[in-house]
Amino acid sequence: MAKYSRTLVSKRRIRLSILGSFVAFVLLFGQLVRVTLLPNSQISAYANTEVLKTTPIPAERGEITDRYGKPLALSVYLKSIVADPLQVTNPNVEAGLLAPVLGMSQSQVRSLLILPGQFAYIKRLVPNSVSSEVQYLIDKSKLPGISLIQENERIYPQQPLGEAVIGQTNTFGQGISGLEYQYNSQLEGKAGSETYKVTNTHIAVPDGVVSYTPPVPGATLRLTIDSTLQYYVEKVLASEMETARAIGGTAVIMDVKTGQILAMVSLSAPPLPGTPLTPPGFPSGATPVDVKLSLPTESWVNTAVDSVYEPGSVAKIATFTAALEHHVITPTSKFLVPDQLYIDGSRFHDAEPHPTEVMPVGQILGQSSNIGTIMIAEKLGKYTLTKSFARYGWGQSTGLNFPGETTGYLKNPSTWSGTAIGSVPIGQDEAVTPLQVLDSYNAVANGGVMETPKLVDKIIEPNGKSVTPYSRPSKRIVSKKVAAQMRLLFENAVKANGTAPAAAIAGYQVAGKTGTSQKPWPNASGYQPGAFWGTFVGFVPATHPVLSAIVELNQPTPIYGGSVAAPVFSQIMAYALQRYGIEPNGQIVGATPSVTAKLDTVKSSSVNIRNNNTVSGAGWTRFVR
Repeated sequence: MAKYSRTLVSKRRIRLSILGSFVAFVLLFGQLVRVTLLPNSQISAYANTEVLKTTPIPAERGEITDRYGKPLALSVYLKSIVADPLQVTNPNVEAGLLAPVLGMSQSQVRSLLILPGQFAYIKRLVPNSVSSEVQYLIDKSKLPGISLIQENERIYPQQPLGEAVIGQTNTFGQGISGLEYQYNSQLEGKAGSETYKVTNTHIAVPDGVVSYTPPVPGATLRLTIDSTLQYYVEKVLASEMETARAIGGTAVIMDVKTGQILAMVSLSAPPLPGTPLTPPGFPSGATPVDVKLSLPTESWVNTAVDSVYEPGSVAKIATFTAALEHHVITPTSKFLVPDQLYIDGSRFHDAEPHPTEVMPVGQILGQSSNIGTIMIAEKLGKYTLTKSFARYGWGQSTGLNFPGETTGYLKNPSTWSGTAIGSVPIGQDEAVTPLQVLDSYNAVANGGVMETPKLVDKIIEPNGKSVTPYSRPSKRIVSKKVAAQMRLLFENAVKANGTAPAAAIAGYQVAGKTGTSQKPWPNASGYQPGAFWGTFVGFVPATHPVLSAIVELNQPTPIYGGSVAAPVFSQIMAYALQRYGIEPNGQIVGATPSVTAKLDTVKSSSVNIRNNNTVSGAGWTRFVR
């Protein structure tokens, strides 16, 4: 009986085991059917993710050229060495093979090969000879996990020419300064992509491309800049900076009728490290003779638009324009002018002592009499005077929209101190950029019409279609009559008894104005002893203006704009007049309506400036690098 019971239990266990196995089989089979034949969307997505890989294809960045098409910035294709650390089989061996080829230490390479994740740059943008060696090692299966990707490198064929204007890109080809940044969206184009099949070990399947979207190249920027003229202006300004021991210099040349900027130069020559620029108690002169300055070189800051200064007597344009408009003066008016006067307890004086004398307004402006100008300003009042500055665009955007551009500062007349009626008309207590000053004088030269300054002439799409960037429309700010009167008054500065005879150009009438202004302390009240800016701004030919320009030097010796900036103006404008065929009567060879139109027929190689020895400077060869 006991034996029968044990047999019965054993049979039951066997049946239960068979039944359990069958149920398990059915469940597993059902799951297998569900997964293989009826996959849900989530499982399908996982499957697709595992077998398809999409790689972006960077677009070629557009070129930046001068107005003739000469490249100033362009991109070239180079390879970068990258790794998938998860696929690297032996970091020590692979680092040993790569290090001598890449010019890196073995430990440097190894540290990159063992980084967490599936992507690491080993070395970017290597020469073709290096990428060929690495590709050979990859083809020989000696570098598992290592691959090459194609990227763009930005190069500047005429570097450092115009660096402050053109700007630069970062290591990933994105604009970070200058026009590279301002027009980054147009220059960078649109990246493409390629989707292809890979194995579960991330190895591409032969002929496994699923889709391909080609990249769209970036547009080309054609600037208004004439690179030959730009080079010449840089050369002349650098030479004067060395002679005058200036720590900075700015120069801009503009087409009067269109506002197109033909040259925009920013140079710097800061004191060498550890050298004080203006020691306490330094009595006179701009830069102590024992201060060692670096040689003039390109500034990364576009000082024409990104830096402000107290302009000095070039600000007198606002006072004289308003005085003519409000009939406070006529071009033949005369004033009895002393050499000094007191306003609210503060003494104001002219640059040179002189007896009280009768001065025509042309002499007041030409000899830059502070006292005569203040006397005229007092007849106008602070509100009329401020409106005159404002209509010239001071304290406002120029419309160029250059990255980092400042609007400057124009004091609200309701906050004027008791002495402001003396300081503001002569170019103190306001802050402007050199371009704002030039825009003002260009408007007078242009018959009272202000043109928005321009640096980009055309944006040329890959399909060849060109677009003119938006620019604010021109605006009349001064009547034709008053503008003509101001042009005649400005001629007095360049006469023999004016402040800037050095700005004269043989055979041409030149009009303009000097400015010499003290530099305030950056973080304290008052002015730095011995530190000045020297400026000359003007246009030529005076009665039929075609070109306008400004030259400003930072802490020169001597300090006066007529001594340091005016000679630079004369030299660069004489060259430009000859280059574009501008005659003394304002006519342009070929009867084109503006110098901009004439420029389209000028060959950028027509004058070999690099072989021109008319300008010299001890540091010039180092400047052009």
